[in-house]
Amino acid sequence: MRVLLLNPPLLTDPFTDDLVVNAPLSACLLTGYAGACLKQAGLDVTVMDADLAGLDVAQTREQLLAGDFDLLGVHLKFLWGRTAEIMAMLRAVKEEKPRIHLNLYGHYPTFAWEPLLRQFPFVDSVVLGEPEFTLTDLACRLAGLDEGFWQDTVGLAVNGEGGPVQNPPRCAITDLDALPFPLRPSPELAARRSMHNYILGSRGCFGRCTFCYLNSFYGPGTVWRGRSPENIVAEIDEVYRATGNPSFYFADANFFGPGERGRQRALELARLLKQRDFSLVFGLECRSSDVDEEVFAGLVEAGLRDVFLGVESGAQSALDRFQKGTTVAQNERAITVLRRLGINIALGFINFDPGTTLEEIRENLDFLQRMELLDCPSTTAHLFFHRQVVLRGTPAYNQLLARGQLRPVGFTAHEGEYTIADVRAEAVARVMGAVARRVLEITGGEDMYTARGPKVSCCGGGGDGGCSGLGEGLTAGGGNRSIPAHVQRQEIFRRLNLFLQDFLSRLLDAAGRGELNLGTVPDFIIAGQKEMEGIIPYQGLP
Repeated sequence: MRVLLLNPPLLTDPFTDDLVVNAPLSACLLTGYAGACLKQAGLDVTVMDADLAGLDVAQTREQLLAGDFDLLGVHLKFLWGRTAEIMAMLRAVKEEKPRIHLNLYGHYPTFAWEPLLRQFPFVDSVVLGEPEFTLTDLACRLAGLDEGFWQDTVGLAVNGEGGPVQNPPRCAITDLDALPFPLRPSPELAARRSMHNYILGSRGCFGRCTFCYLNSFYGPGTVWRGRSPENIVAEIDEVYRATGNPSFYFADANFFGPGERGRQRALELARLLKQRDFSLVFGLECRSSDVDEEVFAGLVEAGLRDVFLGVESGAQSALDRFQKGTTVAQNERAITVLRRLGINIALGFINFDPGTTLEEIRENLDFLQRMELLDCPSTTAHLFFHRQVVLRGTPAYNQLLARGQLRPVGFTAHEGEYTIADVRAEAVARVMGAVARRVLEITGGEDMYTARGPKVSCCGGGGDGGCSGLGEGLTAGGGNRSIPAHVQRQEIFRRLNLFLQDFLSRLLDAAGRGELNLGTVPDFIIAGQKEMEGIIPYQGLP
């Protein structure tokens, strides 16, 4: 039994390029873990990471047609309308290789198994939830190594005589230490893409946020499950020896386990990491309620540099609506602690959702300014335009659908479209979305933190304190070439950043007065773009 596991190309368009909610970061290791379990079972396994290799759809199809395999497992991600291109490619492969078994796995197929099997009958099966044991059982049955029909594999959905059928679910994996370490791309390929070494120290989350489908993927009643610190460190050592790359990133949706036990586990992991004989650096993701200064101080000593913090909102009413289980005060304290420890912070933030009000948007703006989080235009634009994306599988999708507030749209009706209940807030969201995206096109992210350097300071430094008007000799809409280009860019970025904050505040005022409504949205977009033209030199950034 020859198994090929495929990570297809990740296709985007200008409207979805900034959306990262189609799969959690932990999904990056799904294929590696599945491949390791298949290999442990004695099967011949090859992983084809078309996205990492930079292959387009046509090149991927050609390599698949030239390959020799019996089972093709595809980690299918939701790519909005472009998902159809991946399915068309798979159809072509199946037509040329009708004897292969075509399986889909991942978060998207788990929640869209029925429409996928119904609309694409050439797909033989879909894994529901964690793929490691289900794919291994399927492959062993197809190879005749295990008794039973492959159609009866636990955790699988198939096309039965009357249409798509869901088999009994498979229980979530409880002993993560028992899993083999995931297969990884070659060090040469990973180095070419300047990748972190991603590592998964836990699965699941003890939170129950309405916008997240993580726990739904693992199954009802699933709890947070963590690997032992010793097991994690053993993998880190192995990966470092193989790659020489000391940069790691924990792909866990929530790095910390619940309560005191989770705290002690993190302290023990920090102790072990500090004993490494190389200069380890790493990042992680967590909730604001998990930020404990003693624990994070220990992690910083062990090499922690970056934290993605799930803040979500600066308005308590929104946090309650998300069932986040945190407070604005906890968000503020977490940011303060991380900043005091010198940690780079990235935020999970939702400025607009189906229940957003004008007052909540104002609270968000005040929160972001108060916490000094709007430090450059790209960051500000991202935070300002982020709108909750409602996908099938999240509690929000089911709740809004039941209330008649959601319209299933898109490929396999996987996304839910909505209008914010307060149409004034909807108008603000539409204008801010268009203007913020334009700012992101202009900056190209040049002003943001990257893996190799700091952000361009937007509200600090410079002879005028950085926040008091144009730099000497630089005129609006133009530029003095006697001023170095990087200084001109910094000034433009600073002014764009201030513009975005002032523009959102004015939008809120206009919506409150009734001047901004759904009918006047185009006028406000045009006005905002004209204001930007007064900031950006006509020839573009210097």
